[in-house]
Amino acid sequence: MISFSRRTALSIAALCVATHAVRAAPATAVDVGLRRVGTVRTRPAREIASSTWSVGAETMDRDFTVYRHWRAHLGPLGVKKARIQAGWAKTERTPRRYDWRWLDEIIVDMTRQGVEPWVCLCYGNPIHEGGGGTGLGDGMPTSAPALAAWDRFVAGFVTRYKRYVDEWEIWNEPGLRGANSSRAYARFYLRTARVIRARQPDAKLLACGMAGIKVGLAKAVLEHLKRNDALEFVDFVTYHPYSYNPDASYGAVAKLRKAVKGFSPRIDVRQGENGAPSRRGSFGALSNNDWTETSQAKWALRRLMGDHARGIETSLFSICDMHYTSRRNYKGILATNADKTVHHRKEAWYAFRNLTAVFDATAKRTPEVTCTVDAGTAAGAHQAWAFRADGGDGGAILAVWRSTDTPGKHPDVRRVRLAVRGARIGDPVWVDLLSGAVCEFPVGSWRIEGDATVFDAVPAYDSVVLVAEASAIPIARGR
Repeated sequence: MISFSRRTALSIAALCVATHAVRAAPATAVDVGLRRVGTVRTRPAREIASSTWSVGAETMDRDFTVYRHWRAHLGPLGVKKARIQAGWAKTERTPRRYDWRWLDEIIVDMTRQGVEPWVCLCYGNPIHEGGGGTGLGDGMPTSAPALAAWDRFVAGFVTRYKRYVDEWEIWNEPGLRGANSSRAYARFYLRTARVIRARQPDAKLLACGMAGIKVGLAKAVLEHLKRNDALEFVDFVTYHPYSYNPDASYGAVAKLRKAVKGFSPRIDVRQGENGAPSRRGSFGALSNNDWTETSQAKWALRRLMGDHARGIETSLFSICDMHYTSRRNYKGILATNADKTVHHRKEAWYAFRNLTAVFDATAKRTPEVTCTVDAGTAAGAHQAWAFRADGGDGGAILAVWRSTDTPGKHPDVRRVRLAVRGARIGDPVWVDLLSGAVCEFPVGSWRIEGDATVFDAVPAYDSVVLVAEASAIPIARGR
């Protein structure tokens, strides 16, 4: 049982009543010529039992975002997890003295909102000689005293928060700019994993946190674990596959997954960090494009659904625009003011909330349900995936989007022919996850053709739309 001071308890209570931000509206529904009957009925995290959705809550360790400014927008998003970074240098400013108050606020409040934090134990501490760097692309601790201090910090962190946290990622992008060799990281990973499991035997352990998809790094880590009879010390290999077209990464993802599964079928991959900016000139990846809030939201939906369709747990980077020392990172789904308070919810925030409401853990991909898209001359231009609601026993949900380009490049709506096999759809609706609009298909616009339900003119574009049995979608009618 964790005991918190009265001061910490009061600060947590203050967070629970904090409110911020002008709440901008979601994206305007595209005009597709169908009668609108409602809107996706969204749900906060506490009303969702479980799901695979996570949102990035990184950089609070360096104060690039401030939790109390945006925490009111976390629970309503409907995600069940949030990735945070440990902040050794922020927590231990004097050797062997730890100030956990900033983490107490975050971890306890997230949990109360129905969101489980998962922690990336990363970045060094310069108060220890050889203690490593404090930011992205910096080195790990290397000296014997610094490594011992790291062990103490990790042990204290896990002991304090194991009531709330059971997933631990070890370092963030260790190979970025050659800061750490694969061999050094593999040794550091196993050392840290053993510290964690000694205090929390059932902890889930996440390795690599790699920038991009580096099969060689993953194999080097897993080979080291295998040689030390320690493959039990990894549950997931995490990767950050930034690409301008979110559908362009899956060939490399498949290769990574195959390599990982070659060491143990128990180990899987997880997309640990990915997102697109909402404007050009952002700090970090994907900055060289004329992004808008709309194209950012489309990117997020396509990446999230692409991962979900392939059974990959995924985290969207990030909850809030981040104020790096050189410039702002606009990958947040909340826009910020100069003082780091929230200005408004971006279109991506609303789109992600629509997605979490529909695709909780009860919406299952089922092999017997398939769907094919006929787009005429644009063969192969669309992704189409089939799910069932209610644990795989309910109505069909089909997700469709045009996948050929960077979102926003060709936003026009086109009509495609959709054939569904393995499920009959008797009361179909069309759902635009970007805006949340739910529309009905007119009688006669679909038919049974052999073993298939055929829709001749489904509106599709460069964002995710659903064709579904109405009972499978949470709908707020008339809105």
